[in-house]
Amino acid sequence: MGIGAITLNRPDKLNALNYPLIMEIVDILENIGRNKDVRAITIEGNGSCFSSGDDLKSMGPEGVKFEPLEDGSQIPHQRMLSLIRKVPKPIIALLHGFCLGAGFELALACDIRLASENSKIGDHRSNRAHCVLCGASYFLPRIVGFGRATEIIFSGRHLDANEALEIGLVNYVYPADEFKEKAAEYVQHIAKLPTKCLGYDKNMLNFSEHNELFPSLQHEFKLYVKNIRTKDFGEGMKSFIKKRDPEYIGR
Repeated sequence: MGIGAITLNRPDKLNALNYPLIMEIVDILENIGRNKDVRAITIEGNGSCFSSGDDLKSMGPEGVKFEPLEDGSQIPHQRMLSLIRKVPKPIIALLHGFCLGAGFELALACDIRLASENSKIGDHRSNRAHCVLCGASYFLPRIVGFGRATEIIFSGRHLDANEALEIGLVNYVYPADEFKEKAAEYVQHIAKLPTKCLGYDKNMLNFSEHNELFPSLQHEFKLYVKNIRTKDFGEGMKSFIKKRDPEYIGR
């Protein structure tokens, strides 16, 4: 099944994010977003963890520079996170080991988070007098509630996988020795669903976060009308009438 896999591949640096890596992710997301054969996208880390956060040394005065966008308002992190929310396909973060700082914010931007039981999740930057930078203040309260988000950001503590599951920060937790297998099964399940329909649902959820009820209802109806023109909508109706499992093609 068409799964686009993005792997953070700096294992010797605990997959710390630097500007070249972030812009690679941006390029991949832009290409995957246009690829009709890709039904779901995963983001994971190579080696012992998902990501330890920003590579502060490479982003300092002596580090790699980047060209800002035309309006100068967005750093590469923001461009990456915005794309994650805009790509009309499910994006699933596969978390193991450290998921910290900017890596934590990357995971928060994804639609679904699956975690290995050995995960350590959080944002310790406040302990080094660094504010959150790329979405934690936006995403985290919407996922776990304002009070919990405030405590997690202020304290800089690391959550284990079970606490993250309990508060809804991650969707599922799997044993470490079964994580790859269980996560792959879940991703395959998502990839078999009607991709365009899920993309419209994602668009609706994004819209509803900053709009009132009636505009959200209008927006839902507009996208619903688009969805009923898809081939998968027709397959869903046929399979229901014939009492069989649907076979979606993502179009």
